[in-house]
Amino acid sequence: MFGFYFYIMKKNISLAKLVCLLYVFFHFSYVYAKDINQAYWVLDKYIENNYLMKKDSYNPNYLNNLRVKLVNNIIYINNSQYNVSVHRTSDLSQLLTKNLIENPIINEFILPNGDINYLQFDDVLDIDLAKLLLPKHRLIFGNEQLLFINEYLVASFLKPQNKYSFKKLSNKFPSLNLPINSKRSEKFIKDENYYNYPQNISRSFAYYLNLFDNDSLYEQLNNYLIDLNGIKLPQINNVINPILITGTQENEEQIIYLHLLSENFDFLDKIILSSQSGMTRENPATGGGAIGFFGYDISKNYLIERQQRFEDETIEIQHFQITKGGKFQEIPVTSNCYSKWGTKNPNKHSARSLLLTSKQANNYLRFDGGQLEGLDSATLTLNANEKKLCVNYQQAYPVNFGKTNSKQFFCNEALYQQQVENFKKYHIDISNELEYVTFENIDEQPIAKFLLNGNQAIYMNNTLFIVGKDYFVAYRQPTKEELVYTQ
Repeated sequence: MFGFYFYIMKKNISLAKLVCLLYVFFHFSYVYAKDINQAYWVLDKYIENNYLMKKDSYNPNYLNNLRVKLVNNIIYINNSQYNVSVHRTSDLSQLLTKNLIENPIINEFILPNGDINYLQFDDVLDIDLAKLLLPKHRLIFGNEQLLFINEYLVASFLKPQNKYSFKKLSNKFPSLNLPINSKRSEKFIKDENYYNYPQNISRSFAYYLNLFDNDSLYEQLNNYLIDLNGIKLPQINNVINPILITGTQENEEQIIYLHLLSENFDFLDKIILSSQSGMTRENPATGGGAIGFFGYDISKNYLIERQQRFEDETIEIQHFQITKGGKFQEIPVTSNCYSKWGTKNPNKHSARSLLLTSKQANNYLRFDGGQLEGLDSATLTLNANEKKLCVNYQQAYPVNFGKTNSKQFFCNEALYQQQVENFKKYHIDISNELEYVTFENIDEQPIAKFLLNGNQAIYMNNTLFIVGKDYFVAYRQPTKEELVYTQ
């Protein structure tokens, strides 16, 4: 009987050991899988000495593909992992040589004050990694930051921050109401009040915000943005959080994204609204514009329009709407302004967009004086021969031309005298009669509230004048040099 019980107990102990081993194995596997699937760290700053790197034959492939993350006491670099131990020193000279401390390349970085944590690699390293580390195979480890320093380069990486931290930070973002356009947002960002908000976004959020397509060093440098800031737009159905993310590119030009985040601040989708890359014409006075996404408009109902200009001065107009699931969905753009359009390259242009030829894109009225913010987002094209006014290249309105007595046209002595003086600045005499235009069916356009009688303006010397008691604005026809692009 005793032997029977001993057999049962022995069997149960063996079973218990097996269960424990299985638990440890699966727990370790789960933790390992969870650790290895964590995001690689975000590039913060990077500076290199090209001359020294070429001289010492750095492996460009290894450096370009450099990606790093630290999980507990394991550091993952590229496709390898290494065991490391954390140490501390109060003497910087224990980590950096005198030549390295005095190297100007380090001045671009802020080294930790006081005691400094560093990682000691305990494994045998390959030669490419060893070149990136400090003497004795060490790496400075700051506050959720890894700092590579040697005579050839300095690079810092930040631990990625998550949606919970971003949600808390977003409470400090300024807000804008709709509708909004590229010119209005640009004025808001340049306004000194904008900088009173503590809205700066750390680059540690770049991974969460999907600001780069690949986490390698090379790809992060290609999509490198600094001075990140956020602007809140009105919620959609109380469940989608639209946020404008602005940043500065390496060429010091600004880029603007529209991000869509869920109620719980999960990333849903993003779209580029503005990203300009220079002029197609050397002299901006000739009417040249920026290449890239240069204009956008967001209506109260979140109908989004963006315009992209190419090197041949064609312009592509796209429309997007936001789905219930928080995705940008492109919808067709319609227009009755022209009978023929630009020829699309399927590898470059959208099948649903509107592509303007260079002549169509440049055939818009140029602002020529005055101030009227209500029209700052409208592009007006007046084709006198076709008796047609196009607004934003998409909606055409018939135009009738006429000539009349000036006093009868204004029906107000004070307004008449005021406009006589205004037109003298353009060397135009309207004291007796003037030439005017009447636009049909334009009452739904924002421009209508600035027109006399809701549909009339003065058109003389190839210039459209929109006048009223408190404003006087001139838009001239483009010159031949502005209309046709010659490289």
